[in-house]
Amino acid sequence: MNKTIALLFSLILCFAVSTIVCAQDGHRVALFQIGAGAGFPSYPGATEAMLSYADAQPGVDRVKVAVDLALGIAVSQQTYLMARIDAIGDRIAYNSQYMQMNLLLYCLGLRYYPSTTGFYLEGDAGASKAVVQISSMGDSASDFGFGYGAAIGYDFKTRPAGFGLSLEAKYNALTIEKEQAGGLMLSLNLCWM
Repeated sequence: MNKTIALLFSLILCFAVSTIVCAQDGHRVALFQIGAGAGFPSYPGATEAMLSYADAQPGVDRVKVAVDLALGIAVSQQTYLMARIDAIGDRIAYNSQYMQMNLLLYCLGLRYYPSTTGFYLEGDAGASKAVVQISSMGDSASDFGFGYGAAIGYDFKTRPAGFGLSLEAKYNALTIEKEQAGGLMLSLNLCWM
């Protein structure tokens, strides 16, 4: 176990040092992104009807959020190979009781900047999953399915390397237990290239 941790730490350290050295030269090597914002999930008919009914009851609060975490490796100065985790959480709460539906997409894809910074497009595909959390019953998870996503965003950095912010709209289409689900994510992302 200690050898695995040491190897993983060494790889991360080498990756970080090479990224910093190349970034000082103004070359893109890697991208790290973490973001949060509003989520707008869509579910199969019966699930949507049940959640809408619960939301309409007096005293019930419903919160929908989206979070994402991504790591990219530059394959050119305009294109990244991306590994990404997207999550949309949909929580219905009444007093101390709650139910939360989490739609997840673990994916690989490409991000393309037509210019060095600014506007970008991204497409990806991978494994989808749903996790339901109920305060009185615990958690349950679906089997993995297939999902894909498409994003459009704007990176506010004026140069290709360093810290910055981006605004992103992304739609994920997910297959969960042979049913179709999905969600729109509108997020503000902290990026480092």
